[in-house]
Amino acid sequence: MLKYSGMNGGMIMSKFDAVLFDFDGTVADTGKGVFLGVRHAIATYGLEQPSDAEIRKFIGPPMVTSYHSLYPQLSDDEVQALVDCFREKYKSDGIYEYRIYDGMIELLQRLQKSGIKTAVASSKPQAELEKIINSSELHKYIDCIVGADMNYKDSDKAAIVGSAIEKVGVADKSRILMVGDRKFDIVGAHKIGIPCAAVLFGYGTREEFEEYKADYIVSRCTEIAEIVFEGKNI
Repeated sequence: MLKYSGMNGGMIMSKFDAVLFDFDGTVADTGKGVFLGVRHAIATYGLEQPSDAEIRKFIGPPMVTSYHSLYPQLSDDEVQALVDCFREKYKSDGIYEYRIYDGMIELLQRLQKSGIKTAVASSKPQAELEKIINSSELHKYIDCIVGADMNYKDSDKAAIVGSAIEKVGVADKSRILMVGDRKFDIVGAHKIGIPCAAVLFGYGTREEFEEYKADYIVSRCTEIAEIVFEGKNI
C-alpha cells in the first residue's frame, strides 16, 4: 500500500519507509578485489585453484562458508587461516577494487530526498564496509552500516538485517525493503519478516531468486525506485 512520506515539509507517495541494501553485488561490484584475495590465499597454502565461476560464489556468503564449501576436507582452523590470508591481501590491495553500479547513487539520492531511511546490511566485515563507504560518495546517502566482525562470528544474515532494522527505526516491517543479489539476502529478509528485491546485475541468477521466492526481481536500479515509489510488482 502506498503511503505519504517525506521530509522538510515535502510529502511523497511511497510503499516503503526504509530500504536496506546488501553491499557486494548489490551496491557495488567488488568482484575484482575479492578474486584477487581469494586466489592469493589459495596459492599461499598450495591448494588447487578453482574456476572463476566457483570464486563468484564467494561473493555474498561469509568467507568461512565459501572456503568450507570449496575445500570440505579442511579443518575449521585451516579454513580460518585461509580467511585470514585473504583478509590481509584484500585489506592491502583489493578493498578499493570496486565499482558502484550504474544508477545506485541516483537511487540513494532519491530515497534520501524523499525521507526514506537507508542502510547497508552486509556479511562483509563492519570495518571494511565503513572504510569503503566512508571514502566514497556513498557515505552522503546511507544512514547506517551494519556488517560482521572480522572473523565472521556474527555473520548470520537475518541477524544483520535485524540489527539494521533497529538502527533505521522503522517499526512496521511491511514498510521495509531488503535489496540483495544472493539467496542469503532473500532468506535473511524473509526470516526477519520483510520483503526482498533481488538484483540481476550482481552475482545471483533468476533461477536462484525464483527458487528462494524473492518478492521482486529487478534488472536495474530504476526498477527498485519503481517498487518503492510506485508499488510495482516487478
